[in-house]
Amino acid sequence: MAENAASCAHCGKEGVGFKRCSVCKKASYCGAACQKAGWRSHKKTCEPPLPLNAVMESLQAADAADDWRGVLKWKERMEELMEGQSDKIADVILSTFGRAHEVESNSTDIQANHHHCLALIALQERRVELLGKMERFRDQGEALCSLASHLEFLDKRKEAKTEFQRARELGAEHGVFSVECEACMGLGELAVGDGRQEE
Repeated sequence: MAENAASCAHCGKEGVGFKRCSVCKKASYCGAACQKAGWRSHKKTCEPPLPLNAVMESLQAADAADDWRGVLKWKERMEELMEGQSDKIADVILSTFGRAHEVESNSTDIQANHHHCLALIALQERRVELLGKMERFRDQGEALCSLASHLEFLDKRKEAKTEFQRARELGAEHGVFSVECEACMGLGELAVGDGRQEE
């Protein structure tokens, strides 16, 4: 689905430019007919969104309690939470959602695992950029290695190799041996895997 794509809450049609419920801002509809037809079931769960400070408190409480599903219930509000935050707080928010997706990817079926892996890739790409801006090179290199590992899991070996190489170069340039080492191990595992595929 495209970045701004949505599924109609009534008929399931996928598309872009759908209107959201004016009360809860969660349910999307492809048109007025579907919104009207879906109202009977939607009104049972339709509530105005919590103010952002309450969302942040709930997110922090869920994170502290290792309640990963409690964290992920706020994923649709992540952009709002990050808006206007310092880089440090933005990284905390991205990391929190990343940990939640990581845990959920290890405890769900393969289709859900694929979904969580895609979410982790998107989060890690953002973290890599943010951490570079903050000049936190060790964390940036670790995020690159994590990104590469998730790309490898999805069998995107060429992209994984590129990210491991970026991490290795970053580690060498900034004297972060642990990142350089982790990246080299990742590249080695990819090379071994490529050798097995050729047999």
